[in-house]
Amino acid sequence: MKKKLIVAAFPVNEKQELAAVLYENDSPVEFRIFNAEEPSILGNIYVGKIEKIQKSLNAAFVRYAPDQNGYLPLTDADKDLKAGDEIAVQIEKEALKMKLPRLTRNLTIPGQYIVVSSGRPQLNFSHKLSGDEKIRLKRLLAPERNEQLGCIVRTNAAEASDKTLLEEMQSVSEQLLRIMDEAAHRTIYTCLYHNEPVWERMLQRCSGEDLVRFVTDQPDIYERALRWKDTKEASEAVFELYSDTMVDLFRIYNMTTLFQSIRGKQVWLKSGGFLVIEQTEAFTAVDVNTGRYNGNKTYAELVELTNREAAVEIARQIRLRQISGMILVDFINTKEAAQKEALLELMREQCKRDPVQTTVVDFTALNIMEITRKKTGKSLQEQVQTL
Repeated sequence: MKKKLIVAAFPVNEKQELAAVLYENDSPVEFRIFNAEEPSILGNIYVGKIEKIQKSLNAAFVRYAPDQNGYLPLTDADKDLKAGDEIAVQIEKEALKMKLPRLTRNLTIPGQYIVVSSGRPQLNFSHKLSGDEKIRLKRLLAPERNEQLGCIVRTNAAEASDKTLLEEMQSVSEQLLRIMDEAAHRTIYTCLYHNEPVWERMLQRCSGEDLVRFVTDQPDIYERALRWKDTKEASEAVFELYSDTMVDLFRIYNMTTLFQSIRGKQVWLKSGGFLVIEQTEAFTAVDVNTGRYNGNKTYAELVELTNREAAVEIARQIRLRQISGMILVDFINTKEAAQKEALLELMREQCKRDPVQTTVVDFTALNIMEITRKKTGKSLQEQVQTL
């Protein structure tokens, strides 16, 4: 699969923001809006101070910056914590509407192929890795890892050389141990770790032979991307600084049209069918419709074609819109067991491409497909509302 990443100045709500768009085989699959001058705090690690233990909520309220509070769900390991304690916390979820940011004491540092954590000291693997790959990687990494730390091996680790994996595991582990040591000596509100900007996290997932092109009109991002490229192996991708003053980069790639389409409720399919996507507080509903069709197929053939096209497009739209939580899909006429099984298999195959944990559960008693997707940040809809 060939991938390219475009990072460009992009006007939103009369403000100049930045947009990062990831393409897979020339089809856009991820769209992120961000402000380079006001980076997200998601993933940052701070020395915070517990202000209050709320036993009824089984949570602590922690001030991690002079004017910023977050809430920390408590576990059995936190039973000795009390107000006034200074602890290292990581931003696990950003603030949403009236909710404070959610914090965690399980500190994690992501690498390109491996994520290291201070939590359970276990070696775990992406569920997308095959059984043979897990066995090979376990034999390689288990004897060399720091047994004080947890380690999660990403899907793309299968592409990396043994030398690269071992070097990254050692360097990321040392970085986390250094942060844990510093936390005991630094003053409150100190930021011990800044997470990578969103475009760089997207770039990390495009390692190896898949990445063919990176283009940006931001000189500072271009320089940082080149430094990133120099540290990675086997990257033959073209890295380009776009500098044409006649036409904006976002116009070259029709980002405005893409942005407007993924904010709309209706999405057309090639067969003439369409999706209606409704995002609510509790869940996201997707309705599949046959729409207009002038071909020679029977109604049964049309339903099968539309449903299969819909499954592929729904998986793409979930990523583009950064939808999370419960997703309910009403396909057309899915009462037959064989139809349901075929759609479940297709949807699961499509969702394997999603870097965010996505689970295709099953069909409910009302023939609605249920999907869940892990919340890792604000949806595109929530981002635009706060700009």
